[in-house]
Amino acid sequence: MMSRGSDLIAFRDGRVVPVAVLRRLWNLEERGLAIGLDDNGAVRVTPAKLLSDEDRAFLRQYRDAVADILNSGKVPA
Repeated sequence: MMSRGSDLIAFRDGRVVPVAVLRRLWNLEERGLAIGLDDNGAVRVTPAKLLSDEDRAFLRQYRDAVADILNSGKVPA
C-alpha cells in the first residue's frame, strides 16, 4: 500500500509525477499565485510574498517535477 505522499500520476506521454505536486500547484493557483518558468527554466511564483515556508520547501524538494509539468504546458484541471 502506498502512502498518500507517494501516490503517482502517469501522463499519456509517459511522464510520471507525484500527485502531491499537482495538488500543491492547484492550491497555489487557488490562492491567487501565478506559477511559471523564467528564461533560465527556474520555477517562479508570484507574488512570492504569499508563499509560506512550507510552500518554499515543497517547491525546492519537487523543483524538477514542477518544472517538468510547467514545461509540458499541460497542467491537468
